[in-house]
Amino acid sequence: MVWNQLRLDWYMMWNRLKLDCNIAWSRLKLDWDMAWSRLSRGCDMVWSRLKSGRLGNRVQGGSRCFLVSTVCLGLICVLLVITIIVQQMKITSDREIKLNYKNMAEEFNEKLNRLQVNYSDLTIEKDQLQSSFNSLDQKKLELETRVNSLTIEKDQLQISFNSLNQKKLELETRVNSLTIEKDQLQSSFNSLNQKKLELETRVNSLTIEKDQLQIRFNSLNQKKLELETRVNSLTIEKDQLQSSFNSLDQKKLELETRVNSLTIEKDQLQISFNSLNQKKLELETRVNSLTIEKDQLQSSFNSLDQKKLELETRVNSLTIEKDQLQISFNSLNQKKLELERRKKQVWFFISSEEKSWSDSRQFCRDRGGDLVIINTEEEQRYVSSLVNGRVWIGLSDIENEGNMKWVDNSPLKKGFWNTDEPNDKGGTEDCVEVLSSNPFQSNWNDLPCSEKRRWICEN
Repeated sequence: MVWNQLRLDWYMMWNRLKLDCNIAWSRLKLDWDMAWSRLSRGCDMVWSRLKSGRLGNRVQGGSRCFLVSTVCLGLICVLLVITIIVQQMKITSDREIKLNYKNMAEEFNEKLNRLQVNYSDLTIEKDQLQSSFNSLDQKKLELETRVNSLTIEKDQLQISFNSLNQKKLELETRVNSLTIEKDQLQSSFNSLNQKKLELETRVNSLTIEKDQLQIRFNSLNQKKLELETRVNSLTIEKDQLQSSFNSLDQKKLELETRVNSLTIEKDQLQISFNSLNQKKLELETRVNSLTIEKDQLQSSFNSLDQKKLELETRVNSLTIEKDQLQISFNSLNQKKLELERRKKQVWFFISSEEKSWSDSRQFCRDRGGDLVIINTEEEQRYVSSLVNGRVWIGLSDIENEGNMKWVDNSPLKKGFWNTDEPNDKGGTEDCVEVLSSNPFQSNWNDLPCSEKRRWICEN
């Protein structure tokens, strides 16, 4: 680029010098032409004069040499003047050319200095660009190497992409099928969730009914005891009345036998009345007495019959009450049998070693059971009677602090906490133990799940 600039400047200076030379040459040629034309005109004038003088000199021949010398001297003077003029013009043109050359040389030197400065700057820039080029070339090689490695990786990734795309299609197919199955399972889950909610509602209602039935069972049990006492007293009264009734019935039978015998006797007497008319008075007296006795017996019989009706009415009412009590007793006995059967079906296991709450629960689950769940006061009394010392039960708030749940995820309905418990001391007490040293109504305590305790399992 610098060399091209130098060539351009040199070409412009050469053209300018050539132009100046052409101008000076044209001026010199013009001056020469003018001088030659003047010399030609002078010579023509001299020749004409000579010609006219030759005609005059024929008369005056003595001045011919003078005229020739004058003409030659004039020509020499003209040639000297022309030479001086040409020399002056050449000197002037040389001076102008030298001045132009000097100016051009100064401009050229100035431009050359500027170009040298530019060349130094450009050399520095060239070196920087060369270093940059070398670094870029190095980077280019690195990038080419990297591009080659990336191309290889791209090919590998393309292969992986193709395989993954194939797997993606398979997975999309599988996802579609799984989505369909998920929708079906979701619908099944929703229906099961609905059934679960219904069952939970039913369980809650049944639990409430169970509590009500428990209360009713307790009241009926109390009534049963009262009724048993009353039945026992009524049975005693019934036995007494039965003995009285048996004695009265015996008397009634005796009286009926006697009446039958009297009737037979009366018939016999009636038959014998005609023949035994003389014995009529005696018999009438006897009949009257018998009639009186009969009336007395009739009144006694009527009163006994009245008492019998009352007793039958009372026996019927007692029989009805007895039937109702029998029905209640049968239902209570059935519930008792169910409870006994349920108690027989549930087994409990109390460990002799000590473990953490999680390890204790895992031990129970490995054997088909879980840590014991206590929902009623009877279960609490029964479990408390089984344990000795401090044992884990299946209650904790590990999942949600402050929300106690049993191991079957059922919420705590009734607690049997010790005084000022649960207190979550230190923010780490999330599991519950039973203290057999306390009364069963208040023997629960919360403590850290990592503590080692014995445990009780149920199936």
